[in-house]
Amino acid sequence: MLKTFFHLIRFNHWIKNFFVIAPLIFALKFFDREAVLKSVIAFFAFSFISSFNYIINDIRDREKDAFHSLKKNRPVASGKISPAVASIVGAAFIIIASTLSLGVNIHFTFILAVYAGMNLLYSYHLKNVVIIDVMIIAVGFVLRVIAGSVAIDVPYSNWILLTTLFISLFLGFGKRRHEMSIMGNSMEHRPVLKYYSIQLLDYLIIISAALTIITYALYTVDPENAARFKTNKLIYTVPFVIYGILKYLVLLFKERKGGDPADIVLHDRSILADIFLWGVTIMAIFLYTHYR
Repeated sequence: MLKTFFHLIRFNHWIKNFFVIAPLIFALKFFDREAVLKSVIAFFAFSFISSFNYIINDIRDREKDAFHSLKKNRPVASGKISPAVASIVGAAFIIIASTLSLGVNIHFTFILAVYAGMNLLYSYHLKNVVIIDVMIIAVGFVLRVIAGSVAIDVPYSNWILLTTLFISLFLGFGKRRHEMSIMGNSMEHRPVLKYYSIQLLDYLIIISAALTIITYALYTVDPENAARFKTNKLIYTVPFVIYGILKYLVLLFKERKGGDPADIVLHDRSILADIFLWGVTIMAIFLYTHYR
């Protein structure tokens, strides 16, 4: 039963909310206890509100999900959890998320509310509008970064917002491509797929991948960021971003993966190692800069 509950709330998808903690990392506030605490609270607030949105989406799409080879096993679609019980869990989660957000600050609460409202619009209509369906998901990640910045009261870089937008588009279009490769333009499962094609998605994926690398590289050499962090060494983290993007392309095109980006990140050892080394490099740059 516990496994079914975790499946309902998409516990493994909570990894996506680490974008909320990104500002803590890029502001080099690892040792600021108050900032770390607020980032952790913000992370859980977004995790609970994300689970609420997943539950609402699953309740609404339970009949369509029955046509999908994997989604038919979701708790609501399979009948393991009734829509009524799922609704109660969702209501509890939105109360918890709201309470946690108020413990951060009112500005964070506002962004969380915008995120929740946008996802409800997605579930009820925007998921069926071509391009907008993926852009809404990408904007959700941008809101996570902005919320994380607001939570610890640090300015955010426009380059990081653009990087977040493009990597989210990259993953989103990759997910659509994976769906088409296993389902075709199935209107039963996802009506918007009829507006896409594998070739179109390949173009969109490559464009998004290239823009992700470019905007992140520009972030690392931005004079304003160099002055703020008192270092111009962040450029040494660019190879890790390049490798992560290229390895994901291998998984997407060669191994036909990409249906669940969170699952890939959690189970692909090379990508996990890449993320770890990226984080270690940032930590090393911080220590070198401030303690030399």
